[in-house]
Amino acid sequence: MKNFFESLSWQMIFAAYLAIFFLRNLLTPLVADDYSYKFIWDGAGKGNLLNGIDPNRLQPVESFSDILISQWQHYFSWGGRTIAHTFVQFFVCHEKIFFDVANVFVFAALVLLLFKIGTGLPLREMKKSYLLLILAGIYFCAPSQIITTVWLTGTCNYLWMSTLIILFLLPFAEAYRNPEKSLRIPHCTFLIAFLAGWSIEPGAAVTIFITFMFLLHFHREKNLQPWMNIAFIFLLVGFAILILAPGNLHRADLISDHLPGSKVQMLYTNFFNGFLPVFLREAILFVPIIFYFVKAKTSPEATKFILTFAAASVLSLAVMMFAPMFPERAGFPSTIFLLVASLAALKEILPLVEKFFTRHVKIVAVFSIVWLMSLAGCLYVEYGFHNQIEARIKNVAAHKNDDLIVVPPIELPAWSERFLGSRTWDKLTLLLGGDLKSYDSNNRNIIFCRCYGLKKIVTTKKE
Repeated sequence: MKNFFESLSWQMIFAAYLAIFFLRNLLTPLVADDYSYKFIWDGAGKGNLLNGIDPNRLQPVESFSDILISQWQHYFSWGGRTIAHTFVQFFVCHEKIFFDVANVFVFAALVLLLFKIGTGLPLREMKKSYLLLILAGIYFCAPSQIITTVWLTGTCNYLWMSTLIILFLLPFAEAYRNPEKSLRIPHCTFLIAFLAGWSIEPGAAVTIFITFMFLLHFHREKNLQPWMNIAFIFLLVGFAILILAPGNLHRADLISDHLPGSKVQMLYTNFFNGFLPVFLREAILFVPIIFYFVKAKTSPEATKFILTFAAASVLSLAVMMFAPMFPERAGFPSTIFLLVASLAALKEILPLVEKFFTRHVKIVAVFSIVWLMSLAGCLYVEYGFHNQIEARIKNVAAHKNDDLIVVPPIELPAWSERFLGSRTWDKLTLLLGGDLKSYDSNNRNIIFCRCYGLKKIVTTKKE
């Protein structure tokens, strides 16, 4: 096992993982919000995501100008995540293979950006230890992984926007580590800053904190450069556009019946449904950080860098505590920030880590087997999910003119949630919109009918 593992290069491991990731994308069909964003957002009505919507009001997106109109109405009646949902509406109106390929490239970019910002090393110094921490960190620690990294609408919101944020922070990290080096900052940096601010609420808010901490450091070191201030201003402008969207308040009014009744109840619900499960899931990423402080603590600069990103991770969860709702998926930026801190710590203790695992090869072997079995389980569940959706679409095509079409609900293996959790499709994901409902007034059912030209469709009730 030791010789086999040593014979593998990081490029081989990365390529194999990307192949599996691509297969998972291929097995994930359009579902839920994907169908809703096929249509121009109904700003004058109830939008595209609430029960009881009027399907006759929905017009399909047929051009990029339709997307612009849709996102204008979305901004004023639902929310400010214009950048993410522009990507969503572009991809749902084309063959899904285009998204599947693009998503692999974005995922690969995030992995490489995390390595670069976390370690400050050139790509030629990538090691398997760094790569495996990133891949395992995302796979085992990121919340609601099927939603945040594979499913089209969720991925554009979480994976893609987090990649944008790390891309924006990279030149600040490089300037921090190499104060004497003159960086060539491309003009697109300011556009990236603007888009990073206009990305996703918890991630963008904490990016402001991280950038401010960088600016304070550069000011104290008398190395504050003009591009840093300009980029920070563009970041703030983008965030203001995101957070001040009139649609945020309008959406809160529309879904007020589903929100906690009091602030205390909201904090309680957000803590136990969002903060705690995400924090516990990603707690293992604190291990390299703890070892750094116990065994290494190499320099004040490294210490401040690690503490800044670790604090940003917790702050990202704390920010969501005050949101009307805190679904676990909103903790994805927290995992990404913590991965940066964990990578920075791993760099400083790498000789100790490699020495430990060289002596305990069996631990590596067991972990590898568990990981591969988990991935195989995900593929099995997702293959079954894909086949059930395909069978449903064929059934619908054969009964298109029926007054009411009744289809079986999506079934998941009894063991999958116990062993895989939310790394793949689970019952909660299906309940919250991953499947159709047994009543025809549900927005998922209405939108599905509108997409396929049906009259009514329901699932059979589960006993």
